[in-house]
This record gives sequence, structure tokens and C-alpha cells, in this order.
Amino acid sequence: MNIRTLHNSLFLLIALLMSFSVMAQKATLKGQMLNKDDGTTLPFATIKIGDTGTTTDYDGNYEIQLDPGTYTVQYEYIGLQTKTEELTLSAGEVRELNPQLGESAELLDQIVVTANRSGVKVGESTVSVAVIQSNLVDRTNSTTDEVVEKVPGVNIIDGQANIRGGSGYSYGAGSRVLLLVDDLPFLAGDAGFPNWGDLPIENAGQIEVLKGAASALYGSSAMNGIINFKTAYPTSESLTKISLYNTNYFTPLARDTCFTGDCEAEGIDSKWWGKDRIAADSLDMNDTLPRPGDYGIQFAHRQKFGKFDLVVGGTYFRNNGFRQEEYDYKGRLNVNTRYRITDRISIGVNANINDGQSRSYFLWQNPWAGAYETLRELEFKDPETGQVLNTLGPFSTTTESQIFRYNVDPFVTFFDKKGNRHKILSRYYFINNDNGNNQSNKSNLLYGEYQYQRKFEGAGLNLVSGVLGTRTLSEAQLYGNAEYSSSNVGAYAQVDKKFADKLTISVGARYEANTILSPDSIATPELDVAGNPIYLFNPEPESREAKPVFRAGINYQPAEYTYLRASWGQGYRYPTIAERYISTDIGDLLFIFPNPSLQSETGWSAEIGLRQGVKISSWQGFLDLSGFITEYQDMMEFTFGGADVDNPVNGFQSVNIDDTRIVGGEISFMGQGELFGLPTTLLAGYTYIDPKYQDFDERKMALSTSDENVLKYRFRHTAKLDAETTIADKLSLGISVQYNSYMEALDNFFYELSTAVEVIPGLPPLEVDLYDPFGLQAYREKFNKGNYVMDLRMAYQATEQARLSFILKNATNRSYAVRPALMEAPINLTVRLDVRFKGKVKN
Repeated sequence: MNIRTLHNSLFLLIALLMSFSVMAQKATLKGQMLNKDDGTTLPFATIKIGDTGTTTDYDGNYEIQLDPGTYTVQYEYIGLQTKTEELTLSAGEVRELNPQLGESAELLDQIVVTANRSGVKVGESTVSVAVIQSNLVDRTNSTTDEVVEKVPGVNIIDGQANIRGGSGYSYGAGSRVLLLVDDLPFLAGDAGFPNWGDLPIENAGQIEVLKGAASALYGSSAMNGIINFKTAYPTSESLTKISLYNTNYFTPLARDTCFTGDCEAEGIDSKWWGKDRIAADSLDMNDTLPRPGDYGIQFAHRQKFGKFDLVVGGTYFRNNGFRQEEYDYKGRLNVNTRYRITDRISIGVNANINDGQSRSYFLWQNPWAGAYETLRELEFKDPETGQVLNTLGPFSTTTESQIFRYNVDPFVTFFDKKGNRHKILSRYYFINNDNGNNQSNKSNLLYGEYQYQRKFEGAGLNLVSGVLGTRTLSEAQLYGNAEYSSSNVGAYAQVDKKFADKLTISVGARYEANTILSPDSIATPELDVAGNPIYLFNPEPESREAKPVFRAGINYQPAEYTYLRASWGQGYRYPTIAERYISTDIGDLLFIFPNPSLQSETGWSAEIGLRQGVKISSWQGFLDLSGFITEYQDMMEFTFGGADVDNPVNGFQSVNIDDTRIVGGEISFMGQGELFGLPTTLLAGYTYIDPKYQDFDERKMALSTSDENVLKYRFRHTAKLDAETTIADKLSLGISVQYNSYMEALDNFFYELSTAVEVIPGLPPLEVDLYDPFGLQAYREKFNKGNYVMDLRMAYQATEQARLSFILKNATNRSYAVRPALMEAPINLTVRLDVRFKGKVKN
């Protein structure tokens, strides 16, 4: 061995010894991250340590080498509260930490999936999102649509969701607000209408409401926003709950005939039941119509069996409506299952079935004593003398239905070794509405989606992308007893990039293609002399269209608990089968015509907002301020007279009315925690909109009840409040108030009806105008200040398991109508008993 070789060997030996010495100076931090609520491991969670960090593997394990010293370690996982540990490590030390993360108690840290499909904190979202927790549903004995309407900026008009004035009233066809159940679309395939009664309200987890165009991520029906119903899954404790309730309606007041203010003394009311109202088909004069009311039972059970999660629930109710002849009897069952094959792979099937019968009510007899009675006849009066010249009728404006609906939703979730998430979602949704008055419809919807999510931890980047397809087959009396099919295929992607934990930028895009296959000719509700339907020529039996849409958003946190956001998104909505091809009438009085030439609508919405966190001792919440603008091109809306100005139809038809613009602002506040030593929750807000046509002409004015440029069926001002406080851990007191300003514009049909009347017996009918045929114009002229409704509630926690509630809705007994000629419920009292049992799960 020469000197050089010896020198090199010694140098290598010294270098190795030095490296071993350096390694010996390192400390090791390792462990496993767990979910505090159910004990499951947290795969691909994030551990942040200064400028470095790591992620857990698919078993929730982690390990990292660190220099000796003092560190602040942050453990993070989407949807759970971040946990921080302060620790000091010495050279060669091996420290094991197994943090357990639970749900966040901070409102701004609530995780919403709807905003980006992968999960983001409410405060860091680039779009406006509101969250409703499940306890509000139970405490108010509300259905899903009723509780959603407590969110500022949201209105439900006869089942139709409307966010910040983006929609009006569409007669049960089409929706600009997409309803999701567990991230899957849940609108009727043919009509695009939400069946609120199919939602498993007894197993609600949380309900997320996204305001503004979301077509880039969710497609055609998300033009105005999204309502995402999230089902609750079991935790480390099993849960069984049973709820019983009974509602009684009290005497409504016909306030427009009550001039002294003491309606009871005047003996004026508009009830159709009781001893003074004998059943029409009764031969016994002592037989009376019973007081309306409803009762029902709900149950739910959630439990873990090792790697298997089970959720079951159901409800049965009988609702004898407060409107004459209206009723609703239904039973529904639901089941959710999930099996974790490994910590990387889970599979499951969710299912829901709903069966029942009902009768729906469309028009009142008049807004006075007949406000809750169904329309049976119209009086033709001399416009000068007021003398009744003839009576039209009898009409039948109620529809009896036998419904059977179910959905089955298989899914698979898989994490690969790099932490990328793959999801396969699917749904089969069957609807059979066996309706009277030749209004039955049946549809089969099949939906499938593949979703891919990848996180680039070092770059602060999150990618969500996917491909999907929907296919609907429909056959219905509503569409002339013909067969129709529609399909939608698309692909989407969204990237969220975070800079220095302060700034988030989001961009997204979607491309989708729509197709409707229809007959060569379309039936109308008009009949020829032989009594057969008159048909329209269908200019496009194979209708196809494809469009891209884009969105962008930004969120910046300038200070703790302060978030600024701005967003812009395009919207696109293709007509549903019902909007184009519906052909029906309501009681031979109101006709709805098909429009096979109806085109899609497009648009965009933009928002700028501030969300400011607030803390008062242990009570915390946030204030949200926003300004927004929405524009639509070729907006679709049902219009009396239809699309052809020169040859108008004698009824309603969905048409592209023109371009519209809605500008507005909103302020809302949400809070929870102890306030002055009492547990208190608060949800409140005010929304203002200015909804206009971009080109307001004489024809639009003639079709509206207003001479002003304002879109129909909107409220300029809405204000809402829901608050509850608990005293001595036993007694809870709550209040809910909602104010809607005067609805300025309706279809002029409600004020002036043209029809054929036999003025002189024996002579041919004459085409005449019935002025204010439903009494709506006189009613609205007298009550033009808007309406507020107040609900009160009280609950007593008798034991740890049992809670008894008393809920007084419409406590001041206001007579009011949200949708014209359809009175809402008078004062009513619900007594509800909730019983819950919890138990530890043995795995």
C-alpha cells in the first residue's frame, strides 16, 4: 500500500466517522395519527415542523429525523381540528407522539366539501358558503327545504330553491340551484326539480349552501348555487335516536276583511273545518271536517362494526293539510354502508326508498274566507256595476298523486401509495309519480363519476379533476305520453394553490355536452274538435350542444380571523325535458304549453366579500359582508303568452325571455358558544337584490303586474334571524324570524284572465276578460308592505336521553303567501319528543 492509498483510506474513514457522528446527533419523531371520534387512522395527514414536515402513510404512521432543539409541531387533517405540540428533542432521542384529532369547534375552521370537492376551511374558501348543523333540524322540527331557507339569501318558493334572486318560480320544472346528497346530484332527471321529501333528514350530518355560479365544478344545474346534504356517519359511539311529533293547526285569520283589528270579535276567519263546516259529501249534518294536523315518527341508528359502518333511518308521517283537500301520507327508509377493506380502500352502497300518496293544492278560492279553500269556481262580473253575470266552473285545481321513488348509490374510494385519492361515485334514481289529471311521469336516471385528487404538499397545491356522465329515460302523460331521453357527459378540473398560508388562488374549468332525443311532433294541451291533442312540429328531435365554462377565485388572510375573498364563475344551463316538452293543464283553467325551440341559458356571477371572526370570551362566530352581481343571457322562464309574439298561446310556456342582471349585497352573522354564561347560537342576515331585465320593453311590461323594470317572483329585501340559548343545561329557548319584502312583479295572468264565457244562456261563449279573477290584485294592493313570520320554540332536556320540545310556528298568526294564491300555514303548535341512546363500540 503506498502513501497516497493510505491517505485516501484514512480520509474516507474519517468522513464516515464524521457522518455517523452527525447522524448520532439527530433525533427521531414518530407515531400514528388517529381520529379522536372513531379511533380510525388518518392516512396522508400533514405534519408541519417549521420549514420542514412530512405526511403519514396509508396506515396513519409517520417518522421524521430532526436536529436537537425545540419545535412547534402542527398535525393537520382535512375536516378535523389542527393539533399543536411544543416539544424539545435531544441528540439521539426517539420520541413517539400519537395525536388524536377531533372535529373543530371553531366556526371558521369548519370544513366544507362543496367549495372545491376536496375540503376547505370555511374561512379560506374563495366562494360564499354557509353551513347548517343537524341539531337545527331537530330543534325546529323542519324539513330540509324549511331549514335551508333559514340561510341568508335563500328562498324556497313552492319547492323551488332561489339563491340571491337567481331564480323565480318555474311551476315545478327546471332549477338553477343544484341539490346534492353526499356530493351526488339529486334532481329529478326529467324535470330537474328537487324532491325534498326523499332526503334522509333524520340522518343529516351537515348541510352546505354555496352561493353563486358553480357550473365549472358541478355542471348545468348549478348555475345559481348548490345545496349539499351530507349524511352523518357513525363515530366511536353508536347512536340510536327516535323522534315522535304531532302538529295541530289553529284558526287562520282572514285579515283583509278584518278592519277593527279584533278579528276574533268580528267572527271572521278562513278555516274550512270545524263544527260550522259540514263535509260536502256527508249526509249526517253532525259530521264535520276534522281540524288539520300531522303526526309522524323518525328513527335513526349509526354504528361501527369493526371496519364496517352502518347507518339506517326512516320516517313515517300523515299530514292532513291546512289547505282544503290537501294531504300527504308517506313512508321512507334509508341505509348507508361503508366497508374499509384496508386503510386505503373503502367501498359502500347507500340506498333510499320513498312510498306514499298525496294531494297537492294550486290556487285558493279567494284571499278572504276562502283563502285556504281550493278554487272551485270563478265569478264573471260586470266591470262597471260589479254585478255577477255568470259563474265559471266547477274547477278542480288539486292533483292527487301516488309516488314511488328510490335510489341506489354504490361507491369506491381508494388512496394510492403516493396519497392520491380516487373515487368512483354512481347513482340510480327511479321516480314514478302516478298523478291524477293526466299528469303522471316516470323517469330513470343513471349517474356515474370518476374523481381524482392529488395534493402537492411541498408546493401547497391541490388538484381535483374528474369525468362523469348522466343518462335519463322518461315516459310521461305530462309530455304527451311519448318517450324522451337526455344525456350529459363532461370533464372538469380545479386547482387550488396556497401561498405562505395566507393567500389561496383557485381556478377551474369544465366542458360538458348535452343531448335530448324527442319525438318528431309534440302534443299540446289544446284539443281539436274531435277531442284529440293538437300537435306542434318539433324542429330538433335530436338536440345536441356542448360548452366550456370557467371559474376563478382568490382568498387572502391579512390578519388572524380576517379573510378577504373574490370570485368569478360562469354558468350554463341546458333545458330539461319538462321545460321543453311539458303539456298539461290545471283544472281546465291554467294551461302549460311545450316549447321544443327552447334554448340553453348562459351567464356569470361575481362576488367580493369579507369574513371577520369574532370572539367574546368563549363565544365565537363570524361576520360576513359581500357584494355580488349575476348576469344571464337568454334566461329561461315560464311566461304567459309564450315565445311567439304574433301568435301567443293561451297559457304558460317556458321561453328565453332575454338578458337579465341581478346586483346586490348581503350581510350575515353566525355564532356559537357561551354568551354571558349561557350557551347561545345565532344565525342572522340581510340580503338586498336589484333584479332587472337588461332590455325592458312594452311586451315585458304587459306580461308583468308591475310597470317597473323588475324580474318576477323576487323579494328585493329579505332578513332572517334564528337564535337559541340554554338555561341551567335543561331549558332551551329559541326564536326564528323571517322577513320578505313585497313581491313587486308577478305574471299578469293572476290579475287578468281571458277566457270563453257563456254570458247569455243558449248563445255561443264569448271571449271575455276576467279582471282580478282570484282576488289577488285587491289583496296585494291592500297588503303591499311585505311580510314577517315569527316562530318560537322551547325545549326541556328531561334526562340525558330524552328531550321534549314545543314549537310554535307563525306565532303571530300572519296570513301570508310566498307564492301567489297559495296561503302559508296559520299559527300551529308542534310537540316533539326526541330520545337518544349512545353506546361504546367494541371493535
